[in-house]
Amino acid sequence: MTASWKTVYEGQHEGRSVTVRESGDGTFKVLTRQNVHDEGIAYQDGKTFVHVSPSSVGEQVESEVNSRESLKEALTELHFSAASVDAICDGLH
Repeated sequence: MTASWKTVYEGQHEGRSVTVRESGDGTFKVLTRQNVHDEGIAYQDGKTFVHVSPSSVGEQVESEVNSRESLKEALTELHFSAASVDAICDGLH
């Protein structure tokens, strides 16, 4: 069975487009372009799961998390400022 994703946020922050999609099970996917070279990260701490794909500057990057709380962490790992993280999370619909 494949997940069904709906777009819950689209915007521009710090010169990058940001799209956040949510699946029916509360998992979030963030799509943006990377502004730095990043080795990526993947970890699980209890129920919290965060995955950010490795990427180079200017490359499309995807992050997947399993909660709204871990979404903030993923956006921070994607090198967005605290103000942008708050604006994105506050703008979810």
